[in-house]
Amino acid sequence: MPSASLQRTRLVRPFFMLFTAVTLASSLSACVTSSRGGDALSYAPGASSPVANLEGLVAGGGAARPQVARVEARDWKAVTVSGSYAIVAHNNAAADFGQRLRDRGVERVATALTGGVGGAYTANRDGIRQALASLGGGQACLFFATSHGNVAGIRLEAESRNRMLSPGDLDRLLDEHCGDRPTVAILSDCDAGIFLDSRMRQPNRILIAASARGRVSYGAKMYERYVNFDRCLMGAIDAGAATWQQAFNQALPCVQERERWLGVRPSEPQAYFGAQVANLGVPGAPPLSARLQ
Repeated sequence: MPSASLQRTRLVRPFFMLFTAVTLASSLSACVTSSRGGDALSYAPGASSPVANLEGLVAGGGAARPQVARVEARDWKAVTVSGSYAIVAHNNAAADFGQRLRDRGVERVATALTGGVGGAYTANRDGIRQALASLGGGQACLFFATSHGNVAGIRLEAESRNRMLSPGDLDRLLDEHCGDRPTVAILSDCDAGIFLDSRMRQPNRILIAASARGRVSYGAKMYERYVNFDRCLMGAIDAGAATWQQAFNQALPCVQERERWLGVRPSEPQAYFGAQVANLGVPGAPPLSARLQ
């Protein structure tokens, strides 16, 4: 007959394994599959479209205008958005990405957080619109948003009924406040590939998505400061990526390494690079020619 200590071990071990599995699962996903307000569509596993090229899609068309390779840091305007406070990593990324831009010489930066804490704008449609409008014209625009998300868009918990910012919503915001100027939009959430749809693909835009449609973007570990994609993209910029294409390409191995370690389905980050801005430099990065000398 087993000893009392052995019996206790057999009872405790399954509970410990269950607790570990639940904890790991809660730390992996950086998304939700529906909104409480009923506006969002449910997450559809296996709905991902094929990824034509994980190293970025360079679009033809609209190439009659000269390509813009560099905009001085002082001539950018940038809005960083955290659509959720359920994971503190979202607020961290929005605040820290904005500070990185300031450190690189971007003077016009506004941050929109859920709850509008710390003097930031509130991360709902009106707050994001106010943030963009407050920065004036500028020669180039940057929009960064990190949150939960699904096939309806990226979640804005400060919005009435927890509605989503859809590709159509973002397209209208960028048209209104960025126009035909060089524009970079970075979407970090599950199903972020929906933002690479036809209306968003303009020759003056760069679109970077943390995941393909139908794919989860992972939060990695609960104690980390950022979710996986945000950590990898900012790491690539910190490491000296000169252009947005380089930043995206250099972030991919970082994302894939963590996902292999977690043993999860790949998120398949995607990007679109409009013909007019295919080689647009990251604000504050030295010109490519200087880097080659």
